[in-house]
Amino acid sequence: MEEGVTYKNVDKLMIAVPGKNFSILATEVTQELYESVMGENPSSFKGEKNLPVETVSWYDAVYFCNKLSEKCGLTPVYYVDGETDVEKWSYVPNKGNEITKTVSQNENANGYCLPTVEEWQYAAKGGQEFKYSGSDNLDEVGWYNGNSEEKTHPVAQKDPNGYGLYDMSGNVREWCWDSNSSKTRYICGGSWSSSATGCEVGDRDYGDADNTYITSSDLGFRIVRSSSKK
Repeated sequence: MEEGVTYKNVDKLMIAVPGKNFSILATEVTQELYESVMGENPSSFKGEKNLPVETVSWYDAVYFCNKLSEKCGLTPVYYVDGETDVEKWSYVPNKGNEITKTVSQNENANGYCLPTVEEWQYAAKGGQEFKYSGSDNLDEVGWYNGNSEEKTHPVAQKDPNGYGLYDMSGNVREWCWDSNSSKTRYICGGSWSSSATGCEVGDRDYGDADNTYITSSDLGFRIVRSSSKK
């Protein structure tokens, strides 16, 4: 993937998932895309073009989704105390703090959001029955502790899965919408620091929503958007 991605062209990388009513970003959210929306880049690994953003909390990810939706002229999905305007959430992103009130979602909104675990795993399978997203050989499709050299890598360098989605096994773990408890959220996909088992399509973990890493700088995300809402 040579072309840079910002909020102005993010829609070009959204892939419609066959048989479902949502589209999903072909890659993990990159540092360039994140910075074009948030005005800053919290990542630990920098320097190469198209590296995935990491060291982001779940709260940072939902904040990003609403800001991206606003920039693209779409209705934001998330709200806090009835407010979709992130400036009214009393939250400063990328500081490791938390949104103190409940984050809810407007299911009728047409903006960008985090996938549910079910949506993420369905997309990761890619219409195939492989152990990892796109192959039974992880080295073909993902960066993990066996080949990553202890760092992230530019997105879309490995083979995609059957739907044309990259890095759904390895590189960075990806936040999902679903909660495990009041303040923990599910994470899918494994990362550059994960074992091969942690990168399997069916594997999932969870972490505190204000956490920015599990092992090290390995927490990122990708976005989805409903294709049934205009």
